[in-house]
Amino acid sequence: MTANTVFFITGVSGTGKSTIGERVASELGLVFEEGDSYHPAASVEKMSAGIPLEDADRWDWLTHLNKIAKDHLANDRSAIISCSALKASYRAILCEGLGKGLSEELTGRQAEEKKNPLAKSVQSNVRFIYLHASTDTIGQRLKQRQHFFVGDDMLKSQFATLEIPNKDEAFFVDVSQSIDEVVAKCKTFISSVTDAT
Repeated sequence: MTANTVFFITGVSGTGKSTIGERVASELGLVFEEGDSYHPAASVEKMSAGIPLEDADRWDWLTHLNKIAKDHLANDRSAIISCSALKASYRAILCEGLGKGLSEELTGRQAEEKKNPLAKSVQSNVRFIYLHASTDTIGQRLKQRQHFFVGDDMLKSQFATLEIPNKDEAFFVDVSQSIDEVVAKCKTFISSVTDAT
């Protein structure tokens, strides 16, 4: 591995962030952090009651995930961290102090690298992987699992809050495919960034 990088695996609840992130990390020998496990008790209580979180509920959580990312890099480790990262402002907090944001780095380089902009050696220590699917697909998946962040109203709230990243800011993966296909695509992208084998 030639470049230590933190990969935030993102998307609304039900896209499989934890399942996919944990499996990809295991198969590539990377550290995996379950972002939801760092929510404070008050936020977990709200979500368990079907009450959507507000921005004020998220700031400390996002800042803590940013610190976790920095700690991994300071200890010379690449890592995968699951986090919904629904808004651009949330992603900005996650990126703070981790090098220039991906979209900022690519702005002046797209002409040179547009054939494969995300796989180039960008001078940044953070990347986003955005998992997505239709509302119906994700809703069906949520009904089939146990999680403290479920329910039609909660999912609608997440989609209403969602600010989809630009494709030069994140690597997009459609999770309506099989999990094996999703994992393979994530591994290929991560390997292109870190030279992990």
